[in-house]
Amino acid sequence: MSDLSTTTPPQGGAPKVSKVSEAVIRIAGNSQDGIQAIGGFLARLAGRSEQEVMTFMTIPSTISGGPSIFQVRIGSGEVLSSGDEADVLLAFYQHSYEEHLTSLKKGGIVLYDTDHVEPKPEFQKITTTSASRFRA
Repeated sequence: MSDLSTTTPPQGGAPKVSKVSEAVIRIAGNSQDGIQAIGGFLARLAGRSEQEVMTFMTIPSTISGGPSIFQVRIGSGEVLSSGDEADVLLAFYQHSYEEHLTSLKKGGIVLYDTDHVEPKPEFQKITTTSASRFRA
């Protein structure tokens, strides 16, 4: 994991650079959507780059799937837990967005599928998060 991160500059300004020693990434969707595969890939990738990694996942007990998460905590120092709050939330469905938005740290980043998620204004007032949209 890189010690530096950059963000897009506001209207032609210089990018903001900040050090990141650890990050918690929560991927939320349905179990048959590859949530565990994505999380496992991210964890293996971080481990191969000599980062400390801890994961946490939930898998529904039903055969046909259901709501599922995979959380990865990546750090350049010792990682002793999977983390309580996420720095980044990837939400694939409305239920994923609504259920896990409150687990996001203040100033965290939300990525969501615009085909399946309609952000609610009351949630935007609760947290000061950056919202990004992606198409599946």
